[in-house]
Amino acid sequence: MTQEPRNRRPRTLLLHPLAIVSVLATALAACGGPPPGGPGGGGGGAGNLQVIVTGFPPGTAADVAVAGPGGYAQGVTGSTTLSGLAAGTYAVGAEAVSAGVGVGTYDPVDPSQSTAVVADSTTDVTVEYDLHECVAYEPSAAGGDLRGSWTASGSAGDVTRDITVPSDAGGGYVTVRLQSAEGIRPLLGVQVLPLVSGSIFTEATDPVLNPDPTLLEMVFEVAPGRQYQLLLRAASAVSGITFPQGYTASWTFTSRVDCYEPNDTLATAKAIPMENPIQATFIAGYRDSNSIPALSEPTLDFYRFELHAPTAVRITLSDVAATVRPRLTLYTDAGTTIGTGALAPADGENAVYDSAGALAAGWYRVRVDTQLSPSSFSREAHTSRSNEDVPPHFLLDYTLVVEALD
Repeated sequence: MTQEPRNRRPRTLLLHPLAIVSVLATALAACGGPPPGGPGGGGGGAGNLQVIVTGFPPGTAADVAVAGPGGYAQGVTGSTTLSGLAAGTYAVGAEAVSAGVGVGTYDPVDPSQSTAVVADSTTDVTVEYDLHECVAYEPSAAGGDLRGSWTASGSAGDVTRDITVPSDAGGGYVTVRLQSAEGIRPLLGVQVLPLVSGSIFTEATDPVLNPDPTLLEMVFEVAPGRQYQLLLRAASAVSGITFPQGYTASWTFTSRVDCYEPNDTLATAKAIPMENPIQATFIAGYRDSNSIPALSEPTLDFYRFELHAPTAVRITLSDVAATVRPRLTLYTDAGTTIGTGALAPADGENAVYDSAGALAAGWYRVRVDTQLSPSSFSREAHTSRSNEDVPPHFLLDYTLVVEALD
């Protein structure tokens, strides 16, 4: 029999739980219900509601609210039993709670629930919280004017410019635009500072390939806070052109906001909530060196999640760029592989991992990698010789969700 995941629910609420449960309680009353004293009504004796809160470390207060018949409203900060309640339907709302500055939040797995309190009985409702280590930040803007002049064509007239990118955790990409005068073909190169062997990229315009052979644009991945050296050259010039010759150039930084970075190793896996989709970036290997081998740390993302009870799980990676063929691998919290992993069937398609059976309660870790992506997905720099698009995996966030299978 095919197992289906639980319904997904919104990750956050726009209103405080007390406001939400009040609205829900009003709506329940407006819909009509059993008359007072009847099954589920507000008479016929009192009942109890046992609220069970899980997922918090000792000393952390939850943010839960309960509302019910007759305008009843009660805040709850931990597991407790609410006694002497009128029989009827009660709404239970939960809001995210801070896990500490720079840590993230504890997110409710189910932000809103409803349950029936029955006279002379105790009803249980469980509010599960999961640690969510997303540390949000505002994207930085950076860039500048690199214009100047060449004293000669070829390497004799080389101009170098050093740039430093912001320290946004997810890194991003830099776009460099170099424009020369008519009759001069520009060349553009990039190296990481401090200089090591080789370059990220070096290329001159080609009159056959470039609609405008005087224009060269390049896009390359960058690591947080790193310095890069740009090489600007008049690669060649037609006869009759004298030097010095001016050129125009500029660079801009585009932040790829990823609140889970750095999470490139099993040890730095970031906690995510069950049932709730998260978004992160595929810009694998924000550039930290002049080459990035497949399956090296910068090309990986690791996450961890907690099962509060034994269950089978489904992990789905979706919203995949056409230049990416991703793979999912599940681990125990100690780092032992579980199963064979799940490879997307083709470029741009989802990767789906189903556990072979129920997993024990506890923590697990999952890896996202791009090892088997096509040649169009490159961990080297990308060139836009003239008006070509930025690579789609530089722009598109993927979606990851871990769901319990009923």
